[in-house]
Amino acid sequence: MRAAAAALGARLFPRPGELVRAATDRARGFQLSPRSRRRLALAILLVLALGALYMLWLRDSSFVRVERVHITGVTGRDAGRLRARLRAAALRMTTLHVDEQALMRSLGANSGVRALRVESNFPHALRIAVVQELPVAVLVSGGDRVPVAAQGVLLPAMSGAGVPAIDVGTFPSHGRLGRGRALRLVSCAAAAPPDLLPRVDRIRELPDKGLVAYLRNGPQVIFGSAEALDEKWAAAAAVLADGSSRGASYIDVRMPDRPVAGGLVLGFAPQDQVTGPGAGVGAGAAGAGGAAGSATAAGSAAAGGVSATGASAGAAGATASPGTSAPLGATRGGTASGAGAATSAGAGATRSYPGASASPSGTAGPGHP
Repeated sequence: MRAAAAALGARLFPRPGELVRAATDRARGFQLSPRSRRRLALAILLVLALGALYMLWLRDSSFVRVERVHITGVTGRDAGRLRARLRAAALRMTTLHVDEQALMRSLGANSGVRALRVESNFPHALRIAVVQELPVAVLVSGGDRVPVAAQGVLLPAMSGAGVPAIDVGTFPSHGRLGRGRALRLVSCAAAAPPDLLPRVDRIRELPDKGLVAYLRNGPQVIFGSAEALDEKWAAAAAVLADGSSRGASYIDVRMPDRPVAGGLVLGFAPQDQVTGPGAGVGAGAAGAGGAAGSATAAGSAAAGGVSATGASAGAAGATASPGTSAPLGATRGGTASGAGAATSAGAGATRSYPGASASPSGTAGPGHP
């Protein structure tokens, strides 16, 4: 029984030495005839000769030299110079041997070109698609203006129209911004949705608010730090798209999950007002009208979903009548807290937008022009 098991195991699991001997025996059995060996050797030599002919002569020969160059994607005041440099470099190449790094080097440093997409059309044509850096802001120093790309590369030959202005002391001498305030401001502009960027007039950094973007004919957007700029811009776009934010003087997105629009003037609908005998507001009205007249501005405002965070209107002897605006410091949709509340004091009414998110297009809707 043991002998049978050992024999079966030897068949199923042969030793490594036995496997090597079996492979060697099979290789010896497979032998080419002298004529087949000569043919195989000639085939190998022919392949090697053709490879050497291609590498050493054909791919750099005049038979495949570039004669026509088609360049697309170049814009700006420097477009002519860039095209001329690319064409001159391409005409020294062949369609079988295109050196994209040499093409990039021909443009020089700080050319504003991000990448080149090259396509060879055998035997003599070459297509070059230029991917340029686009300006996201324009640096301003005195009376000089220089566009800048998202990564801080200066683009002096590009147009700075339709992008926000950023004030800087001096321009970098090496053509690229280093780490610091200016690059943070440029990063804020680069994160803006494409449809909102042309509406941004300028971007600044303030000690108490951090990064602030000022919209043309619109509110200022307070970002705070340079972290999570994409989420903050998305929150700002959602608030701008909400019609209830019309007229806001600022939008605070330092907490992007709970943005706040401030500086609003909120009116009350007639059904939200305290009416009837004893509806006077203030200490004097409270004595004349009893318990019903002791309503304060905070009480009447609460009926419309607005809670007073400042002094009550009763201290001023005001009455809540149809169309009366909310007192300074009132908040709609819940009292602003955290970063939003810090900016609302003395700036009119504020409205919070918990869970706000940008619309699919990222555009500001009818709430703002």
